[in-house]
Amino acid sequence: MSKDNYDSHVFYVTSQGYAGDHWYSWFTKALNTHPEMFVYIANEGSRPKYFQERTRSQRPDLLKFTKFISDVGRTYVATGDCYSYRAHKMQPLVDEYGDNVRWINLVRHPYIWLFFYTRWRATNMRMGTGKTKPLDHEWNIVEHELYKDLKPYKKDDVHIWAFYRGLTFLNHHMMKDLAVDTKHIKLEDIVDSKELFSETVAYLTHDRVKFDKSTLELVYSWLYEPFRGEEKFFVTASSQKTSYEDWQLKAIDKIVSQEAKNRFMELGYEL
Repeated sequence: MSKDNYDSHVFYVTSQGYAGDHWYSWFTKALNTHPEMFVYIANEGSRPKYFQERTRSQRPDLLKFTKFISDVGRTYVATGDCYSYRAHKMQPLVDEYGDNVRWINLVRHPYIWLFFYTRWRATNMRMGTGKTKPLDHEWNIVEHELYKDLKPYKKDDVHIWAFYRGLTFLNHHMMKDLAVDTKHIKLEDIVDSKELFSETVAYLTHDRVKFDKSTLELVYSWLYEPFRGEEKFFVTASSQKTSYEDWQLKAIDKIVSQEAKNRFMELGYEL
């Protein structure tokens, strides 16, 4: 293997976090089903909760982390990381590797993403009883001044302030991601198409990995069955939209710009 493509078995899948969304975890688990793929799921987002070597908003240097997963996945045809990094943070990878280390950005319907984002925080981010440091961090970085004219809240009203902060992410951080020149793929489209799943795998792995028909059938049988630690429920964009209360509708109108709404509609999402 030449020096130029020594690390080309590495790939990344970015997103604005998966927050317990079954289809995000499904995609990673589906990739790991192939014996020649070894894939992390938000590893560098989970570690700060337990090892506290940095803040939750920080990630290791992208190029150093690439060398790390290149080493730990050396015996695999493809090794990657899903959801640890954000699309607007990936330029150093492009500058260093060009097309040798490939990556895509997975997006989700904003109403569905917002549901899981809010729920993840309202359920204490899977930290367990008595452990609140990650949630305390979230509270401390909320831009409370932005929400002063909306429904008031206290620290315990996580479902309110997390909803507001999620809208801010949709309006700002996710727009920064979607402005990046990369493959932005709707997760719903992969869920609906084994062909698109296969094309995505082929792209990320430089055509080195192919799923056979029986394995594809297996992983697609998991779409509506929760994995260990997940609850069984199904959320649709339409059900979310019709269930929003007045304070939520007011918050959407105030926080989410028309430009952001237009961008989601360009992706084919109905709002």
